[in-house]
Amino acid sequence: MVKMVRLFLVFFIVIFMNAGEFDKVFNNFDNTFSNSSTSIKKKLHKDIRDVYVKTSIDKNIQDKKEVLKRLIHSSKSLGYNYIGYENELKSLGDNYNSYLNYISKKNILDDVKKPVDKEKILLSQKPTKKPDSLKKQQSVKKEPIATKKKETPVKNNNTKKELPSLDKKRSDKNSKLMLLGVKKISGGVELKFNRTVDDSEIKKFALKGNIYRNILDIKAGNYSKVSKIENHAVEEIRIAQFDKDTTRVVFSQKGKFNISFSLKENLINIVASGKASAKTATPKKNIKPKLIVIDPGHGGKDPGATVGKLKEKDIALKIAKNLGNELSLRGYKILYTRNTDKFIPLRSRTAFANKKNADLFVSIHMNAGPNTKKGKTLSGVETFFLSPARSERSKNAAALENKGDISDMNFFSKQTYLNFLNREKIIASNKVAIDVQKHMLNRVSKKYSMKDGGVREAPFWVLVGATMPAILVECGYVTNSHDSKVIVQSKYQKDVALGIADGIDIYFSKNR
Repeated sequence: MVKMVRLFLVFFIVIFMNAGEFDKVFNNFDNTFSNSSTSIKKKLHKDIRDVYVKTSIDKNIQDKKEVLKRLIHSSKSLGYNYIGYENELKSLGDNYNSYLNYISKKNILDDVKKPVDKEKILLSQKPTKKPDSLKKQQSVKKEPIATKKKETPVKNNNTKKELPSLDKKRSDKNSKLMLLGVKKISGGVELKFNRTVDDSEIKKFALKGNIYRNILDIKAGNYSKVSKIENHAVEEIRIAQFDKDTTRVVFSQKGKFNISFSLKENLINIVASGKASAKTATPKKNIKPKLIVIDPGHGGKDPGATVGKLKEKDIALKIAKNLGNELSLRGYKILYTRNTDKFIPLRSRTAFANKKNADLFVSIHMNAGPNTKKGKTLSGVETFFLSPARSERSKNAAALENKGDISDMNFFSKQTYLNFLNREKIIASNKVAIDVQKHMLNRVSKKYSMKDGGVREAPFWVLVGATMPAILVECGYVTNSHDSKVIVQSKYQKDVALGIADGIDIYFSKNR
């Protein structure tokens, strides 16, 4: 009851806010967000979200644009999902980059008015000469990166970009520099670009704090699929498009350390050094990568849903392997229930995940509609979590996947099944399913015209008994004329796997 009263109070306070008060909220956000602690950032995010409610009621387009830009900014900084806000802002004819430009200009003006903060140190790759020291200070003042503003990486959206052709000999600085790939090397990472990199295109500096950050800003577009590497050389390495002209690489960990980089044609090698980084060479006991068990549905004598030569078991295995490869690149530990065409009983799949103490169980499948006129129209991607089915569609999907191993259905009595329904795990599984469905759609809905089948609950036997969050992903309908042409494409199989990986990333960023 107290929560309800509080919600109503917030609602009425927001309703009676006027435009002037909006400006105060916006100014307060712009002036304090970047330099605030996480708890303060969350409060500022909530304040902006309250204003969003008011602009939605008033239908004030200009205020709504301004509030959406700040919601995107705070969501990215806090690791929240921002895609919905970004899409809404685009539908209003505006974009987030205009806010980044505004913030950058504001920071430059602020820097002119105050001395450079000694806590932020700019590290040069080469020894500086005394006559150049004044120029060095001036370049720091003109560079918004050197202010107290914390980095708010912009996540990649590589689906709309075409990778440029690689020309190692090319060194024309007038051509756009593109980051094509990232791979681990001893003590750090290697960055691969489309052309020779000039050291004038690189800026190196450090940010002090509870977490010490060494940063490399590169004047390049980011086409790499790798966005985060954990527990390699340092606690965390992030690669992101900071703004439209800059790719930012951030090495982070507790305690002061340094990084060095070397150039060789189209490659940059970045290596961590110093006392703190030496400590992290041996893995910390309390930090370990998340273990994910990926379960390609069916296999062997059980083909799953079939239409002509198209077999569910084959497509599920390909998508599962793509997913495993992508998650491995992001720092997760991966195990498969099967990586060849073999039959595995349903109960053995989650039993394997339990034995390995997995943090997440993901089962990959294709769907099939009933052999009716209406059944053939069913299409799209869906994500399920374990719970008693409530809809006819969920019951049909569960019945289809469950029939592959009749012995397991006999093994699980109704009472046993109900005993397995751990409320805490159901809630966690529901959260994973929501994140996976949302980000899977971001990758495939427009590009392949795949419909949103939603997040659903159903009694899939393959999920019964899992002691960790568990989901089942249906990546398309073999019985639908459109879906059946899409799901066999290797590019779709990679893209849908990327979407699932994105969702898993988001879930673990919020539920460590």
